[in-house]
Amino acid sequence: MVFRRRIVASAACLIVLCVAACMATLAVPLADADKMAQRRTLENLSNQPFDAVGNEISGDEGRTSSVAIVENVASWCRVAVDESGELLAIDRGGTPRDDDMSKSDYARLVQLRDKAGSEVFSSDGREWIGLWQPLGVQDGALTVSGEDIAAVDTSSTEGRVYTFLDVTSHGEFVASLIGGCVVCGGVMVLGATAVVALAVTRALRPVAESRERGREFVLSASHELKTPLMAITSACDVLEAEVARSAVSRDETAAYGTCDLADGLARWIVVIREATDEMARSVSSMLRDLKDEE
Repeated sequence: MVFRRRIVASAACLIVLCVAACMATLAVPLADADKMAQRRTLENLSNQPFDAVGNEISGDEGRTSSVAIVENVASWCRVAVDESGELLAIDRGGTPRDDDMSKSDYARLVQLRDKAGSEVFSSDGREWIGLWQPLGVQDGALTVSGEDIAAVDTSSTEGRVYTFLDVTSHGEFVASLIGGCVVCGGVMVLGATAVVALAVTRALRPVAESRERGREFVLSASHELKTPLMAITSACDVLEAEVARSAVSRDETAAYGTCDLADGLARWIVVIREATDEMARSVSSMLRDLKDEE
């Protein structure tokens, strides 16, 4: 039983490692693909024409775009700033998750983007990625994610157009992916471990049966040996008593030579008793070992 448990436990550990490696091999590319898809979406948004005049900051501070630049995307916004960093225009769209954002919130996005670079950054409990291009470049439809880069006829200016994309859904996707991998991996580990346990049980069944037969044989032999050992011990006791009586009447029997006979019997009785005691200890040891195994 202990040996079987050790085999199953070792196999379960190996199964866990293999399943974890397989799940990581599947999950990491999926997470990277989702991340790359969001970055391509950001690039497509950034390359769209931007009307700084039509999106000038007014009382509503950043109106929602009337044109769907990219369909089926999360919340996004575009912010134009001048060379001094002053906000000039704001445009936004996608899933309406940033309706409550103010001018200061957009300014904070610009500052965080300048610090984080192309990495993901957090603002108000949401994850964002962003990039910027010189103001006016968008009129030439500059493509940075395709194989070719279109020529830009407009002259560069000191102003910038920042494009931000809400990638909070990426974290949610990764979390759901990890949860799915854990559930699927757990089911696979349990199933594989059950199969291994069944296979090991069947494989070790002949060994267990042989061990049980050996145990029964030792137990039976030990009990069978106890009876003759007791008889031999009793006979030794009787012989020792007879030798003792012969020693008492040594003077009377010396003439007939029985004294030498008694001394010889005493020596052989000692030998028989020592052998009997050794065999009794061996039998007791075998029985004790069987009890410890139980």
